[in-house]
Amino acid sequence: MNLNIEMSKDGYKVLKIEKNDKKIYLGSKYNQKREIEKFINSVEEITPKDNYIVFGLSFGEHIEELLKLTYSNNNIFIIEFNEELKNYCKKDLKVRQVLDNPRVKLFDEIKDIKEFFKNFVNEANVNQLKTIIYSNYFKIYEEKLMEICGAIRDQFMSVILSRNTGIISGELSFDNLLNNLKYIAKATIVNKLKGKYKNRPAIIVSAGPSLSKNIHNLKGVKNALILSGGRTLRPLLEKNIMPSCIGIVDPGEVSFKVVEGYIDKLDCPLIFNDQINPKILEHHKENNYFTRINVFLDDIWDEQAYILSRGGSIAHTLTILATFMGCNPIVFIGQDFAYTGEQGHDVSAGNKWRELSFDEYKRNDDIYVEDVNGNPVRTSLLLNDYRKSMEEIIAACPEFDFINATEGGANIKGTKNEKLSEVLKRFDSEEVIKLNEYLVNEDKTDLIIKKLETSLDNFKMYIKLCEKAERLLKDYRDNYYLKINKNIQQSEEALNKVDTEIKENLKKLYIINFALSKMIYEIEANEEFIVKKSDDERTTFKKNTDRADAIYSGIKEVILECYDKIEKTIKELKENLDGK
Repeated sequence: MNLNIEMSKDGYKVLKIEKNDKKIYLGSKYNQKREIEKFINSVEEITPKDNYIVFGLSFGEHIEELLKLTYSNNNIFIIEFNEELKNYCKKDLKVRQVLDNPRVKLFDEIKDIKEFFKNFVNEANVNQLKTIIYSNYFKIYEEKLMEICGAIRDQFMSVILSRNTGIISGELSFDNLLNNLKYIAKATIVNKLKGKYKNRPAIIVSAGPSLSKNIHNLKGVKNALILSGGRTLRPLLEKNIMPSCIGIVDPGEVSFKVVEGYIDKLDCPLIFNDQINPKILEHHKENNYFTRINVFLDDIWDEQAYILSRGGSIAHTLTILATFMGCNPIVFIGQDFAYTGEQGHDVSAGNKWRELSFDEYKRNDDIYVEDVNGNPVRTSLLLNDYRKSMEEIIAACPEFDFINATEGGANIKGTKNEKLSEVLKRFDSEEVIKLNEYLVNEDKTDLIIKKLETSLDNFKMYIKLCEKAERLLKDYRDNYYLKINKNIQQSEEALNKVDTEIKENLKKLYIINFALSKMIYEIEANEEFIVKKSDDERTTFKKNTDRADAIYSGIKEVILECYDKIEKTIKELKENLDGK
């Protein structure tokens, strides 16, 4: 496409594009001002939480108007595919002023989308992300635009999934942490495994629909690590295949139900995090390796526990573990990331208590992706997000060889597709050392008790801070409605001071981060508290003070609920020490 600039009848620069032997104006050659006004009028109710993705740079006039219209903390991400136009605009003094605005980001590569989400879009404001197409931009760049929309959707879904996880499992994760502390105190930090299996192969066993095609090949394998998730434990043990370790990180009851009756038969360690369902640790008799989610555990040991959680599924955790241990190659089986053969899981890894039909897996928003043979295969948005996360892990580890020995499912970029039977033939015959050999016998119960007691002291301090903020907020409201200007200013200063103190000391509440998350998300998403451009001063004041009040009282309520739970945990830990 050649850069062809004309002037509209009303004095604006207009880009003329040649596409499919047709000439198309990006805007109107007669009334470009009307195109800019149409763009601005398409902007929905503006709030301080908004971020914008705009398709089409043109010559920046619509972006300039959007900057005037929005709040100073609203960010604008411009997607423009015409490189000649971008280069022209970067040299044009007037457009350059728009592009130099710190609130404006210009798209160059796919990674810029990830960076924009990372910096500006989070669980609290994701619902206020707005996408706007300028003029007839879609008509000109439909194919490229659809590709970019897919990348935006992937990032959007990742934030939504993270938010939903925090909302659904926040309190459960906290309760599990407290119940797991007696096991964590005697577990071995996963850091002890660093580099212990350099250049030894690892096979990661997942529960995808293709698992039954080659799981039997693992019988008798002792020259490679076999890393299993919870759902694949039963299929392995029923074929007399003992894994090298089992990884479980999910906090829910289902994570125990899938291993019930099998977890107590293991003679290999468990890789777990602080949120795992406590019943699993209760039934697993071996010593175990732990990784952490909650930063509460960071200074209990001489070093921070290496974080394995990334990507969303146990397969990702085990892949990170394999790279951490130095394993090479890393082989996947049962890693379909898709509904191969119209199945949700492999038949051997289904729920014993209730088999799910495929109708209960599939959704209207399912998509089709390329499988290992180049054919389309059905998958869900979540499974596809998991696949892309795995591809990111693989891309970040170029020094490792990744082999996809799954005989079906979605193609995983960065892996070689091979038969497991052929892969196994290439492995060195030397047996791998069992992970049990690196377990350490130690007990950190005393340190954990002391840290819990410090947390209770911090809770008392924080309750007083929140109560002080509530009193100051009441004075602020009274002074505002009585219009006592001198007192309003004093109240604002005092309230800002205590609010800063609350924010600066939030790290002292890290043990209840997950318990707080649900409350915070609900307040941040509550329409009653979201200020809009159309709100008058009195409405804005009410929304801001009501939101602050909800946060102060919400934090206090969560602390009070968690206080009793921590006190009970301290008592139980002390009883365990006395009973030694």
